Amino acid sequence: MLIEVFIILCVAGALYLLLRHYPDAKSLKFPVSREALSQFIGRFKFKGKNIHKEIAEEIARGQEDIISPKELEDAAVGFDEDPELARLLVQADKLCAEGDLRGAEDKAIEAISKNKKCAKAYSLIGNIASSRGQFTEAEESYKAALKCNTDFAEAYFGLGRMELREENYTEATELLAKSVALEKNHAEWYAELGKAYMEIRQFAKAAKALKRATSLDMNNKEYRDLSTEAEEKQKSHTVFTRSK
Repeated sequence: MLIEVFIILCVAGALYLLLRHYPDAKSLKFPVSREALSQFIGRFKFKGKNIHKEIAEEIARGQEDIISPKELEDAAVGFDEDPELARLLVQADKLCAEGDLRGAEDKAIEAISKNKKCAKAYSLIGNIASSRGQFTEAEESYKAALKCNTDFAEAYFGLGRMELREENYTEATELLAKSVALEKNHAEWYAELGKAYMEIRQFAKAAKALKRATSLDMNNKEYRDLSTEAEEKQKSHTVFTRSK
């Protein structure tokens, strides 16, 4: 269904641009003679070398705020399938990813006004506060998220990353390990866990976490380098321990 809609939009966009850039197309009479068609195509080729780009831009214009049904369906999980709440959360996530922290914060606050127990919204506010360097506010927001949902993985990750930043490595490993136990598909989460394990010299666990991070994001050079470093330290540590 989505493919059919996209095709229709493409055709409509092409016709719109065709008539806008080539008003003489309106004068074509059907059936079209071979000579008239040849002359028209000649003008089209000459003027329209960038027509594909223009069509794409025309179709994309004004589409930034459109959210796909799949995005809404995914976001609605765990939120009583409230489509409006899901829409706010998706918009907040997108704005945050684009660097519009103020806009993301407004959407998250609006989500909380609809559902005061929305863990995702509190966690988003925590992420925003952390990005601004407001770490006390971030910690409070993450803890508020966990009061709403004790199994909300993103809040554990946020708190764990803050503990890692403060060099509280034992606390960081506990929180980060909890986050990846709840959600297993975030490369960054495993990477941060691996870094924390490295700091407390648990190289076997660090190597395992960083290997998982690399498998989830194979193009990330930092993760590959850290994984190699952890494996080398694990081997050296094992040899040193056995030699005692």
